[in-house]
Amino acid sequence: MTVVDDKPDNSQQGPLAGFRVIDLSRVVSGPMAAVVLADQGADVIKIEAPGWGDGIRYLGAQRNGLSAIFSMINRNKRSLAINLKHPEGAALIRILVQSADVVLQNYRPGKIEKLGLGYDDLAAINPELIYCSINGMGEVGPYAEQKVYDYVIQGMTGATDAQAEHGGAPAMVRSIIYDKVTALTAAQAITAALLARERGVGGQHVRVSMLDAGLYFNWPDLMWNYSFIGPGAESSGDLADNYEVSHTSDGAIVCHHLGADTRPYTTDQLINILAQNDIPVGRANKRSEVSDDPQVVASGMLDVSEHPRGGAMLQPRAAARFSQAEYQLRHHSPEIGQHTVEILTELGLSLDDMQALAREGVIA
Repeated sequence: MTVVDDKPDNSQQGPLAGFRVIDLSRVVSGPMAAVVLADQGADVIKIEAPGWGDGIRYLGAQRNGLSAIFSMINRNKRSLAINLKHPEGAALIRILVQSADVVLQNYRPGKIEKLGLGYDDLAAINPELIYCSINGMGEVGPYAEQKVYDYVIQGMTGATDAQAEHGGAPAMVRSIIYDKVTALTAAQAITAALLARERGVGGQHVRVSMLDAGLYFNWPDLMWNYSFIGPGAESSGDLADNYEVSHTSDGAIVCHHLGADTRPYTTDQLINILAQNDIPVGRANKRSEVSDDPQVVASGMLDVSEHPRGGAMLQPRAAARFSQAEYQLRHHSPEIGQHTVEILTELGLSLDDMQALAREGVIA
């Protein structure tokens, strides 16, 4: 796929084309929720602090100052650099909200309200607004105001216990799994609220906590022994006890528990034997091998594009495929404030207005 330019594509592509999302969130859970909407066609405007921007810009693998994780979860968005702590910066957001369908934020409870940008503030301006709040622990309880990262939720929801084999020590899942499942939960909740609005319900406040999303995600299998209250229930081993990584002469496979020494076989031999007997099996790919797996290649899921700063990049396309609209990379992850002039012009501000705001430190 070739990206011709980096300008917003106003064509009606994607099921959410025509919806405008104001993304006030940072790091992973909020931005990843917003990129799901952006990949499905929504006009997502990412609000960042002038100068520094979203801290996730500086995390992990980079090239030419571009972070791979930032690029993935902030593509198809426009960046507007505004100082929300300045009264005129918050006022600009309130103007922008008049034409918005969704506002998404992941501040700790009470923080966004101090800026005058809470649900009650913005719903008074736009009653049809869908306002989504993501936080760590919810809005009540002893830990509600605590700063939360993914690993905290791993521990609290029992995931670290589930990783302990045969009574061993708790262990972390080596992925920010609860940031990401919270993002997917929030994206689905936002589209559900938009559907309800289309049916006449009006705007509403959608709340998603990482703790709630993690409990919901874990419960079907990791917590099945804790679902029945009272006597008479039969306990069971973990679902994960039924499958394993089996080593081969040249690698490894993942399959049902075999209870046999599989090392005399090559990976291909073992996959063929098990597949012919209708036993689910797959290659235990090293991360460096994932993109070359023949099934991954056949799926067409991974796409190469040329980022203006990062150069050639490999990223997955949107996972949901719609028969009425093909996924498009409309524009790459933006520079901080790349679209400030463009968006404020859409709001009716003149260049003189913008220059005055820039001198006061309101915009970049």
